[in-house]
Amino acid sequence: MTVSEKKVKVFSIVALALGSSAVLAACGSSGSNTSATNSTTAKKSAPVTVTLWESHNGGPVGDEMTTMVDNFNATHVGVKVNIVVTKASSKLLAAIAAGDPPTLAEISHYDGKYVRSGALASWNSYITKSSVVAQGNMLPAAWRNGEVGSTHYRLETDMKLSEVFYNQSLFAKAGISTAPQTDAQMATDAAKLKALGVIPIGWKDSSAHILPTFLSNGGSMLKGSNSVGHSVAFNNAAGTATFSYFHHLYAAGELQFHHGTTLREDFASGKIGMIDGTSAGYAKVLAAVAGAFKVGAFVEPSGSSGVHYNLAQGLGFVMPKADTTVQRNAAWTFVQWWFGAKQQAAWAMATGFAPETKAGIADVPASFLTTHPGLKASLAAALSPHTFPRPVSDSYNEVQASLDAEFFNAVTGKQSISSSLSTLQSQGDSYMSGASEL
Repeated sequence: MTVSEKKVKVFSIVALALGSSAVLAACGSSGSNTSATNSTTAKKSAPVTVTLWESHNGGPVGDEMTTMVDNFNATHVGVKVNIVVTKASSKLLAAIAAGDPPTLAEISHYDGKYVRSGALASWNSYITKSSVVAQGNMLPAAWRNGEVGSTHYRLETDMKLSEVFYNQSLFAKAGISTAPQTDAQMATDAAKLKALGVIPIGWKDSSAHILPTFLSNGGSMLKGSNSVGHSVAFNNAAGTATFSYFHHLYAAGELQFHHGTTLREDFASGKIGMIDGTSAGYAKVLAAVAGAFKVGAFVEPSGSSGVHYNLAQGLGFVMPKADTTVQRNAAWTFVQWWFGAKQQAAWAMATGFAPETKAGIADVPASFLTTHPGLKASLAAALSPHTFPRPVSDSYNEVQASLDAEFFNAVTGKQSISSSLSTLQSQGDSYMSGASEL
């Protein structure tokens, strides 16, 4: 669906709503007490206001979120959502402590501190009555994201999946006809791109961009369960294969580390042949390239296991307990609408995020995917049985900080691979046992 088509669709919905109001007004125009009756009805049916703290900081994703809220308000007379774009993930806990939280907020996957303090309302009582936000309709990775035990405190709304974007013009010039499907193929393609005088690969040295390769090499994120008292499993063959692969690329001058903004800028200028990112970055990449060349995309390559593994991460809706039942019910009206198939498809086409529901994926036109390979790659990863929710325990947050540091040290040669993995294993086990440095 193009932007123009979306605008026409929204206009039609609003026009229909206005037209219905006009007909009702005309039907009730007789009688001397009409004005008084309408006034009383208006007071009784005043919409319940829901304040939504939304964490996207502008850009195409933030703009689309605002547009969707406007669409909801135009088609729902009983609920009005006021959107506030702010850093909800970092501000919500203080707002709850101060007794002034929003009705609804989008926060990151590290929500353990909210759950432990009993600050969040459970979605379970609403989910049991819904055919939309239901296990049969939600993708497994989205369904389990934000679930503690069997209780859902956070419903994932922005499914970020790891993928790689590439400059189709540079690929053609280097004689690369198809996107790489394995780590070995990506290394071969990197050498061909290097021969053109460009940087073959740009990568983010953060856990979400390391773990898919680690998993595809036979690794497992945690031994036991995602909780304190268990250990990590990095100092093994999977860790060695993963760290060694990236180290060889870096040593050959075929890999550079950067932050997301720098990666997109260098990619758009033609300095880099391919960059890794997530489905959240697809719209940003297209905006940065501005039509200078066609952007291709592929899911994270498979390693020694031969399987494409991926992680589902991203923001999710939570409800602080402070607001009234009436407000929480109104918030649920919006949330259930959000997970409707048409809304999910519209969100995905505008942002690159994969829908969280099977119905949402089915509603994305096949014709759209032919011209938007980033979303096509995201859908493939979302539907894969080898895509898992990112670990959310507070302890694992610290493990990831150690993973980022030791991976960078090993890949860039600041520390040997064996030493880095040994340090990572020791620190990771310590954090999972309850130690903390953050």
